[in-house]
Amino acid sequence: MSFVWIHEDAMSLDHPVMEAAGLDAQPVFIWDSQHHDAEAYALKRRVFIFECALDLDIPIYCGAPQIILSDLADRQTIFTAASLDPYINGVIADLRQTHAVVTVDRHPFASIPDDADTRRFFRFWNYAKKTALIPSEETI
Repeated sequence: MSFVWIHEDAMSLDHPVMEAAGLDAQPVFIWDSQHHDAEAYALKRRVFIFECALDLDIPIYCGAPQIILSDLADRQTIFTAASLDPYINGVIADLRQTHAVVTVDRHPFASIPDDADTRRFFRFWNYAKKTALIPSEETI
């Protein structure tokens, strides 16, 4: 069995990472309070993330993703959605030291410059709105 790490940047079971992982893949979400504290997540944001995770109806673990995923996967491949978040990419880099990790991209919602400050939704939307509502070849 393989594991799919569902993280904050792709909280969906219809993401292409699920297909890539296969039918027997076990999706999991990891609640990382230390990361939330370090990023000073407000209570409303934490509640939103937690409610989204609950709606997925998958196992939710609490702790450091590197430790929990290493223990769960036991040297098996870990699948996850690609992310622009430096924290998530750091976790992926750490996991790659001991596990095979496959990241899967999804057609982007919008074109966002790599150096854009997107830590707040309004900043993200100022970049995203320029390209977000333009139909793509996939939707035509």
